[in-house]
Amino acid sequence: MRTFLLLAAMVFLSGCFTSGRQSAKAWTVEPPSVRSQAVSPEGGSPAFATTRVGSVVVSAPYDRPSFVVRRADGSVAFDAYNEFAAAPSSILRTPVRTQLANDGRFGHVVPSSSVAGADASVEVLVHDLSLDCRESGKRVARAAVSVDVVNTGRGPRSVVLSGDGTSEADAAAGDYSAAFSEAFNAAFSEALRLLK
Repeated sequence: MRTFLLLAAMVFLSGCFTSGRQSAKAWTVEPPSVRSQAVSPEGGSPAFATTRVGSVVVSAPYDRPSFVVRRADGSVAFDAYNEFAAAPSSILRTPVRTQLANDGRFGHVVPSSSVAGADASVEVLVHDLSLDCRESGKRVARAAVSVDVVNTGRGPRSVVLSGDGTSEADAAAGDYSAAFSEAFNAAFSEALRLLK
């Protein structure tokens, strides 16, 4: 009997009968649900006939699936219970492509994997993709991006347009997909609007 109790205690303490760590919730970043206001190109036609979605780079530490949380004490931590459904650089490609297609200046927008020739490539650098909890009782999704439009047509490859955008969205309701989608889409839209 004593051996049985000892074995039962060992099995229980090893975690066989206890619940494991709560799995993380996976969140996405969706493209805007409403077609954004298209920028009218001069002369009525797009500046580029075909545009490729180039690199979408997310700076460290925001490049990990785990949310980066900015704490009230100024420290940064990774959220073990909330994360992006995939690497942020992967899930941001669809919102980027959708907004470029809606913009009006980029003609036919193709993914980076397309073999179609392109006049331009849009390169995106994400500087911030974090959950800001520095203010007591507030949770804010933040995004900051830089966009470069690179001429890939005739002539030398060169950056012809650049723009930056930042935005934030209230995340207090706990719908992080909606909050990060709103923040990223607004930041990217601002960067497109400010291209020069």
